[in-house]
Amino acid sequence: MMEFLFLDYLLSKQGILKIAQLVILLVAFACVRSTWYNSFYAYGFYEGVTLGYSVTIVLYLFLTVFGLQKRASFVNWLIAEFVLDTLGFIFISTGSIIAALKSFQVPVLVAASVCGLLASYLLVGSVILSFVATQRSQSADPPV
Repeated sequence: MMEFLFLDYLLSKQGILKIAQLVILLVAFACVRSTWYNSFYAYGFYEGVTLGYSVTIVLYLFLTVFGLQKRASFVNWLIAEFVLDTLGFIFISTGSIIAALKSFQVPVLVAASVCGLLASYLLVGSVILSFVATQRSQSADPPV
């Protein structure tokens, strides 16, 4: 019988980190969206980055849970996850720093920037785990 849902990734360290990143980014987006902010461009960028990366994480988790990694073997999914997390770290940490500088002591905006920085730290952990997994898979393959 065919298996339709592959929940192994969600129970792994990387899957748990992805779910934690998703929750924290959605909290950061909700914090920014629920207040009237002073600097439209700084928080517009931050909203775009948090919501865009949240959608990317949901899409990646959706593809992983439904087993696309096993069906599409022509894509190196370990490197794809590494690139996804690296770009996410760059954009989210930049947006969080800008949001922290423009918060003007508004508690909700400070909380949003702290959530973004926490998500950045989780992304660093995910990048490290992806790098280790990529190195292990390359060392397991015999040289050609």
